[in-house]
Amino acid sequence: MAKPMLPSNRVCGLQSYFEKRAPVALTETSKSWVFLTPDLVFKLKKPVRDDLQDLTPLQARHDNTLMEIDLNRRLAPHLYLGAARVGRMPDGRLVLDDPRAETVDWMVKMRRLPADLMLDACLIADKPPAALSDDIEILISRLGAYYRQAPATRLTAAELMPVQENQIRMTRRVLLNTYFKAHHTRFRRLLDQFETLLPLTLGLLETRVRQGAVVECHGDLRPEHICLTDPPVVYDCLEFSRILRLSDPYSEAVFLGMECAILGADWIGPRLIKGLEAEFGPAPDPDLLRIYKAHHALTRARLSLAHLLVPVPRKPLKWEPLGLRYVEIAEHLVF
Repeated sequence: MAKPMLPSNRVCGLQSYFEKRAPVALTETSKSWVFLTPDLVFKLKKPVRDDLQDLTPLQARHDNTLMEIDLNRRLAPHLYLGAARVGRMPDGRLVLDDPRAETVDWMVKMRRLPADLMLDACLIADKPPAALSDDIEILISRLGAYYRQAPATRLTAAELMPVQENQIRMTRRVLLNTYFKAHHTRFRRLLDQFETLLPLTLGLLETRVRQGAVVECHGDLRPEHICLTDPPVVYDCLEFSRILRLSDPYSEAVFLGMECAILGADWIGPRLIKGLEAEFGPAPDPDLLRIYKAHHALTRARLSLAHLLVPVPRKPLKWEPLGLRYVEIAEHLVF
């Protein structure tokens, strides 16, 4: 798991570079430093290593930057402007895209989207369904068009299942960490029960594979990755693993529906399922939809609680209540 990083000299140097040109705000995710100017966004990858990727080499950060741009241009072609080269001048100053400078890093360069039109912001602001309904319908249409042209996997369900099993092993390792020992009985019972569903999952997933319904998806379809501009923009896909992007579009739909419900909009999930039936094809067996949702809830529980296993957690009061909320969702689905 990635360790938290304090702002480095490179981050401070870039902040100074931007501040000489325009106001800039610096934000942080688990794997990036993000510089927000009035019109543009620059994302600098952290040199982190975890169970799924290693961004410590410069070449890996460069490749990851290009992969993020390439993949996200599928659904947001005008948003991703390119890769910005971070260079160091002989006097130590950091500059962007200067051929005289030594290359020391790379950043994703994007147009800045309006914060108040992010789907999560709209839901937090408690916008009524009538105010969002048309945007959700357009979003479904755009997603449906994307899924229809996305390449279907040539892997079998039996070949795909170890991917899910590995995710569950990672989840078990986090949830049963001694830090959470007060919840171990509850967590172990939930994980054991979910694993009893894996044979059923295999058979149902095989049907979806035969139908050509497991395709290369977005991989991280959350409200904070959707902006309700005209037309809506979907961005920030899971860029580091194609295997993890191979999924049933209905799995992404129940994930997005779950995240919207947490923000108070439980009407969006059923709308997504109904819309995809018209745009992509028949929904899978209800049992598989339930398993998809439980799997996402467990994964989100893991990702939430994992924040507390680093030496200096960001927003430490946030993660345990959120992780337990996902655990409760999973419990309702598997018991």
